[in-house]
Amino acid sequence: MSARILAVDDSAENLTLIELYLQDTEFELVTARSAAEGLECVRRQDFDLFLLDVVMPGMDGFELCERLKADPRTREVPVIFLTGQVQPESQKLHAFEIGAVEYLARPIHGDELIARIRVMLRLREAVRSLEAENHAIARELQKATADLTATQSELQDLRRLVEGVGHARATLAWIDPEGRVVRCDDAGRARLAASGMDDADLRFEPLGEWITSGEPVGEVWLEVGGTSRCFALERIEWPAPEPNATLVALRDRTDEFELRRALEARRPRVPGPVEHGEVVEYTMTGCIGHSGAMREVHRMVDRLRNVRTTVLICGETGTGKELVARALHFDGRFKSAPFIPIHCGAISPNIIESELFGHEKGAFTGAERAAVGLFTAADRGTVFLDEISETTPDLQIKLLRVLQFGEVRPVGSTRSKQVDVRFLSATNVDLAERVREREFREDLFHRLNGIMIQLPPLRSRVEDILPIATTLLDKCARKYERGSKVTLSRAAADALEDYPWPGNVRELENVIDSLIALNCSDVVQLEELPIHVQRCEPHDLRRVDPGFGRASMSSDEIPSVPARRGKPDRRRIRDALERFGGDKAKAAKFLGISRATLYRRLSEPS
Repeated sequence: MSARILAVDDSAENLTLIELYLQDTEFELVTARSAAEGLECVRRQDFDLFLLDVVMPGMDGFELCERLKADPRTREVPVIFLTGQVQPESQKLHAFEIGAVEYLARPIHGDELIARIRVMLRLREAVRSLEAENHAIARELQKATADLTATQSELQDLRRLVEGVGHARATLAWIDPEGRVVRCDDAGRARLAASGMDDADLRFEPLGEWITSGEPVGEVWLEVGGTSRCFALERIEWPAPEPNATLVALRDRTDEFELRRALEARRPRVPGPVEHGEVVEYTMTGCIGHSGAMREVHRMVDRLRNVRTTVLICGETGTGKELVARALHFDGRFKSAPFIPIHCGAISPNIIESELFGHEKGAFTGAERAAVGLFTAADRGTVFLDEISETTPDLQIKLLRVLQFGEVRPVGSTRSKQVDVRFLSATNVDLAERVREREFREDLFHRLNGIMIQLPPLRSRVEDILPIATTLLDKCARKYERGSKVTLSRAAADALEDYPWPGNVRELENVIDSLIALNCSDVVQLEELPIHVQRCEPHDLRRVDPGFGRASMSSDEIPSVPARRGKPDRRRIRDALERFGGDKAKAAKFLGISRATLYRRLSEPS
């Protein structure tokens, strides 16, 4: 086994002898003539075993061993003492007490020393393996305990649900078409009385809507006592004491509803049926998602991947602009040619011209030899200029000449070179606006903007979020060597779809990576997601222009759930009600629906 060993001895002869013993072995030997020099070696690099002399001037071997065992970096590294002097038995015992694994007296045969070193290294490797197994067992035990706790909690909820179904006491009340409670017993009236409402004039608009509908049974949410509660309704045929009044049995189902919702949220999300829409023959390598907006991107890349034309890729940060650039190059017939990505904001303005165009020997201080620029290196290939808006005006002029004539002039040279380079560029800002503000050359913009590919933000293609998240879960599980498959609970999946993702796919990838790194459950629960994702409140969200991502969005202007997902379901309506403390007007406004629609959606059968 390959290992690095540090030998510390004040005798040059002893160190030379150890070098001779180990010179043809698998071990790499580093030597030090004093304890202080040995500590300096430890500070610079890692070692797998220490060979220490006992008697040394200044700091002796025992003190050096104690220091090594006090350092977390070297605490577990085996220490073997080698001594040439006769020492009392107490010294040997002291060596083992402070952490040594062996205490050998010279002279010692080379084969014996090598054998003892190999034994100690094998023992250390065995200890490491055992510790890893123990850690894996502890992790499995922790997971099993968590699963057992979750199962027990679910069983308790199921027991409560079974015991509660059919046992909620019904309230009988005469209701008129306007939702007014005409007659009701005292217990029922107390149960229905809302805070601040005159008991003599109990009126509920949803009850009136249900009475008018003529349905025999139903379910509505009523604001009772300042909170929203779910009632199951049943129409009872009985002579009315007043004209147009209907006898209704109201049974409070709120606790049952919440229990069912909690049970449902804990279960893994089952993917819905795949909608077979338009077939896309070509899919960009590495791209996940076939929403309408992404299908258009796939089509554009398919048409351009075999054509050496200039393309401008626009989109917010994190939408995958480099992925598109790589697909344009590597998915086409020019994939064997060079592909050179250049982040225009990552190279110092002082050297970017030399990096791109190259330079002659002696062109500037430090230019000891001529260098080929990236444009020349990419001849007959592709250059990807990421964040092209970060270039300086001087560089923009030089880029324009390369685009127009294919000419590259190295720094310090009087001659130009012809290159055949395909230019792809990307930006997360509105270059047209930069041109109007005179921050970007108009002629260069028109050269770059021959064909534009606009990448949609993740929030506008919600149907792609879960496929991307599922792929990332598998990828990160492999990265962190997690043996079990990780899926999303329904509540967690809904939260990921509801969150607007200002950082787009890159932000989603960071969230998934952190979940796996923090040893999340095999079925990710809502509470394991970051708080800002749970609450759908991006903490650093700035308004992003639909085309480019200019900073101007406040968190109050986050697109509402229905704006991103269509018609809101009852779960989202309930979430909105909880978010606004049962205030239906605010919840309806947040959801983008009328209050009447909110009541109607809540009263619809599950």
